[in-house]
Amino acid sequence: MSKKEFADDAIPAFDEAPSVVAVLGDIPFFVEEAAERIRGRLGEGEVEVLRFDEDAPPGSVAEALLNRSLFSPRRLVEADLSRVLGAESPGDLLEKGIDAWARGTAAGKREAFRHVRRVLASLDVTVDGDPAQAAAAVTRKVRKKELEEPLTEILAELPEEKGGEGATLVSALRLLLARPNDGLVALVTASAPPKGSDLLAEVARKGLVLEVRMGDKRQEIAAALQRFARARAKERDVKIEDAAIGRLVASTDVDPSAFAAELDKLLDWAGEGGRIQTADVGDQIADEESEDVYAFFDSLGKRDAGDALARLDRLFSGRLVRAGNRTIDPNDGGWPQIFLAMLTDEIRRMLLVRSRLSERGAPAFRPDMRWPDYQARVAPFLEEPVAPFGKSPFGGRAAGYPFLKAAGRATRFDERELARALARAADVDVKMKNSAPIVETLTAYVADLIAGT
Repeated sequence: MSKKEFADDAIPAFDEAPSVVAVLGDIPFFVEEAAERIRGRLGEGEVEVLRFDEDAPPGSVAEALLNRSLFSPRRLVEADLSRVLGAESPGDLLEKGIDAWARGTAAGKREAFRHVRRVLASLDVTVDGDPAQAAAAVTRKVRKKELEEPLTEILAELPEEKGGEGATLVSALRLLLARPNDGLVALVTASAPPKGSDLLAEVARKGLVLEVRMGDKRQEIAAALQRFARARAKERDVKIEDAAIGRLVASTDVDPSAFAAELDKLLDWAGEGGRIQTADVGDQIADEESEDVYAFFDSLGKRDAGDALARLDRLFSGRLVRAGNRTIDPNDGGWPQIFLAMLTDEIRRMLLVRSRLSERGAPAFRPDMRWPDYQARVAPFLEEPVAPFGKSPFGGRAAGYPFLKAAGRATRFDERELARALARAADVDVKMKNSAPIVETLTAYVADLIAGT
C-alpha cells in the first residue's frame, strides 16, 4: 500500500486494512500512544484482539499470526517488532544497553534487555544457556571485549527465548504480507527502527506504514515532550514541576531522543515518590544544547545574516545560554540588558582592533592566524602606547583570546560600520527600557550592522 504520516484519518477500518500495519517512531511513548488509537479503530466490531508486550517470546507472536481465531471472524495481533529488526550499529546499541543496566533500576533493566535483544538478533547470536559464552561471542563481533563482563550479567537475567524464534516471527510476517487481509491483521510497532530494513520496506510496499511525528514546529514538539514527561512521571510516581519540564526541553534543544534519555536519568535520580524541581535539571543534566553567545558572535563576524538572526532568536527563546564557562538563565530577569552589554563590548573590541591594525606599520593579521603567532606578532603592537595618551587602549589585555577572536571577526567590517553600530547601541538600550519589543529591536540592530547600513 504505502507509507504515511500517522493521523487519525490515515487509519483504515479492519476490513479495509492490509494484512500488516506498522507504526514507527523514535520514542516508544508516542509509538504506543499512536498504536492505542490504531487498535481502537481496527478493533471495532467483532474483532479478537491479542496484544503481546515487548517481553513476549517471538515464537508466541508468530503462532498467533499463523492461526485463525476460534472465537471471532476477525483477529488483530499487536506486537513490538523492534527486537527482530536488527540494527545498523550493534556496538552502539550494546553500549546503550550497558549504560541502562548500570542505572540499576527496573526501567533501566527493561531498556537494557530491549537493546541487548536487538544486538543478539542483528548478530545472530543465541544464549543457549551459557551467558558467558554468548557475551564473549557478541563482544568479539563488535570488538568491545571490555564489555563482556557486564553483558554476561545482563544475559544471565535476560528472559529466556528459544533460538531462532526471531527468524520465525519474520517468516510469519512475510507469509502474512504475501496474502490479502482474510480476517487476520498484524499491528506491529517499532521504536527507533534501523534505516534500510528489508522487512519494513516490504511492509511499506505490501502493507501500511504509519510514521509518528510530533510536528514540524518547535512549539508543537515541545508541547508533545511536555505531555510525555508528565505521563512518564505519573507512571514512575514522581512529581515534576512544569518549569522543570520547560528547562529540560530547552536544555535538550527540543530533541526528542535526547529529551527522553535525560528524562529517564532524572526520574531514576528522583526515585519512586520523589520530586523534580527546576533547579534539579541544571544540577543533574549536562546542558549540551544551550545556545552559545560566542557562536552568535562568530556568525556576526562572518556577516551571515541568516545564521546570526536565527541564533539571536534562540538566545531569546528561554533556553539556557552559554558564554564560555558561564551558564546564564535568561528567565531570571535582566537578560536583554546583559546581552546588549555583551554585544556592545564585542563591537567595541572589534572596533579597537580594526582601528589599530589599519594603521601604518601594523603587523599583518589573518583570520586563521594561530593564537601563539597572534601573541608573538600582533598583541605586542596592540599594547604599544598611543599618542597623545601615552598608553594602550587595550590595558594589557590584547594578548587574551577574546581579542584574537575579535580581530578575526573585525576583518569583514570597516571602522565606520563598527563605530556607527557602537554609537547606535545607546539608542537600542533606551528603546528597550521604554518597552520596545526586545527581539524585534535587537534584530533590526544586528541586521543593520551586518548590512552595513
